[in-house]
Amino acid sequence: MSEGSCKGGFFYRKAALIGTGLIGGSIGIALRERRLVETVTGYDQSRDACAEAVKRGAVDSIAESAAEAVREAELVILAVPVFSTLELLSEILPVVKKETVITDVGSSKGWIMEAIENFLPSSVYFVGGHPMAGSEESGIKGADSALLENAIYVLTPGPASPDPVVEKLFKMFEETGAQPLSLDPSTHDQVVALVSHLPHLVASALVQSVAGSDNMELVRTLAAGGFRDSTRIALGNAKLWRDICISNRHALSKALSNFRKSIEALQQDLDDGNEEALEEYLQQARDYRKTIPHRGRGILPELYEVIVLVRDTPGVIGHLAGLLGEAGINIDAIEILHVRELAGGSIRLGFRNWDQQQNALELLNKRGYPAHSTG
Repeated sequence: MSEGSCKGGFFYRKAALIGTGLIGGSIGIALRERRLVETVTGYDQSRDACAEAVKRGAVDSIAESAAEAVREAELVILAVPVFSTLELLSEILPVVKKETVITDVGSSKGWIMEAIENFLPSSVYFVGGHPMAGSEESGIKGADSALLENAIYVLTPGPASPDPVVEKLFKMFEETGAQPLSLDPSTHDQVVALVSHLPHLVASALVQSVAGSDNMELVRTLAAGGFRDSTRIALGNAKLWRDICISNRHALSKALSNFRKSIEALQQDLDDGNEEALEEYLQQARDYRKTIPHRGRGILPELYEVIVLVRDTPGVIGHLAGLLGEAGINIDAIEILHVRELAGGSIRLGFRNWDQQQNALELLNKRGYPAHSTG
């Protein structure tokens, strides 16, 4: 166990999980599977979700209220919709014991970090959290500890949070398989507006732009991989995303304005029939997109990558993962690069070190999968 865990090998004796949906449930499962906390007490407004959380192993027991759940807890995880966080804090603070660490999972951080300064006792520590993970599934039935594997887990410590408190939380989430990253709330909100919140709005707008077509049946028939992949995230919960967008509306509005300028420039090139400008626009986008998976150029550890060409057949990704897993080669990232109607069958695999990359290359090529490294 990492340095910073408490006696007995646990980071915390008791954790309270308020909200047992997709993200909260996944965190609870990860904490219990890896024995990072001794016990997890849960609470959710939905009794069905509570029962399923126990069944799925996200919690050890269920409390009758949020206040009851947090009694004697050393760690409180608020996995609730963005605008429910402050109301919930007001409910639980009277019974939270001294030196309890509270964290949330909200997608915007500035507003909550600013708001808690007005009523958080000095004896209680709040560290904002944002696990950048999710799926089209919703609720506890979609929860899985694998959701956190290699996911960026942003932490936004408050000014009054002691370094040891933050470091302990950082190490605990690292033990879940996530990749913790500490950011100030403003920087977090500006960046997620660009790479998370804006894409959701763009995907929704793209769907809306074709929804009123006179040829909807034909559109549904011809909407292949490109459209499906580009609009997948529009399947997210509308109420949840409404709150996310509103809570980060200032940064998101700026991002949307810049996006509009980019679209207007593109439209002007099309209206003018400017082939050279259009090609340059597309090439610049392509060149920049190619850099994004290379974490060595960012602030996280570099991944050693392999591109594999596969046939579009059921189970091929599972077979690849199984093949590498049996050889003791762990995949740290996976991405489907090409959709069916374009080039089909290109998958990017990421590995933590050069040896794993080379072992994967040798094995895949030996087993008939054309594969090459990206550098």
